[in-house]
Amino acid sequence: MPIRKLRKVLDMAGAAAYDLFMWPLEAVWGRRWRASLWEGVSGKVLEIGVGTGANLPFYPPGTRVVAVDLGGGMLTRARRRATRLGAGVELVRADVHALPFPDGSFEYVVGSFVLCSVREPVLALVEIRRVLSPSGEARLLEHVRPYDGGLGRILDLVAPHFAKRTWELFPQTGLEVISEECLDKRGLVRLYRLRKET
Repeated sequence: MPIRKLRKVLDMAGAAAYDLFMWPLEAVWGRRWRASLWEGVSGKVLEIGVGTGANLPFYPPGTRVVAVDLGGGMLTRARRRATRLGAGVELVRADVHALPFPDGSFEYVVGSFVLCSVREPVLALVEIRRVLSPSGEARLLEHVRPYDGGLGRILDLVAPHFAKRTWELFPQTGLEVISEECLDKRGLVRLYRLRKET
């Protein structure tokens, strides 16, 4: 099998495995969290890290959404889901570190569980700020370091990407926090609303 074809097969298998792994979490908590993330979003919207399209059912009517992801397998599954749901979305293969859009293009930039997995989260946030309109809002649903120090230390050992102090990144990027909402009792999952610093 040619290398290119093998990579494509592995990419698709990885996307399918991701959906399988995430299904229990989505069934129990994810839908409620995603509904909160998209509540009140309107106009022209960029979704970063669309993945396999878990947010597609929550796009508010009337929004014009462009959704990006770096993974071809992820985008293939997202495209199938969008077709099944009849969701009007433009899916683009792009790196969140170098978004292919002009400055100030979007009224909202929305992402769920993205910053824990990107190579350079500060650079990704700078790009989010760049493509956000002057009066726009970024909404980021993230799993972060919990309030419980003991649990945080356990996560440092077994799953450090679940224990990042994401809130410490924002002041480095020209984004200011409008609000931070904890969506679980331990503070592991938080919804951040941000805007450009004035």
